[in-house]
Amino acid sequence: MMLQRDVADLDEENGIYIQYHTDGNLCNLRQLKSHTETRNHLVCELLFADDATLVAHTEAALQHLTSYFAEAAELLGLEVSLRKTEVLHQPAPQGVFYYPHITIGESEFKSVQQSTYLGSIISSDGKTDKEIDGRLAVA
Repeated sequence: MMLQRDVADLDEENGIYIQYHTDGNLCNLRQLKSHTETRNHLVCELLFADDATLVAHTEAALQHLTSYFAEAAELLGLEVSLRKTEVLHQPAPQGVFYYPHITIGESEFKSVQQSTYLGSIISSDGKTDKEIDGRLAVA
């Protein structure tokens, strides 16, 4: 069984573009700004084992992806853990932080300013201070 999304639904509103190049120079920022040898890839979800992260630029787009995800889970006989699921908003630089309201059915997910995904701390301000402090504490 397979859930198929309409190609028209996959636009820049329903995911984020990751820009990368494949020449082996991962840390060359000047080359990333160049249009040659650079590729864009639309990402809507990050999946690892039984963890999933949905990404979007707007609250409406995230709600749209969440609804698709919940529908797919139901078709496969799976259940999204409402207790474990969190929503984190990272505003653009100089943007205003707010708590988004994302739901499945009548249940709203908890909105947070910091979350842990695959052992890394992700914060709403985009800073890595807490991540670095946590890794130093473990060392």
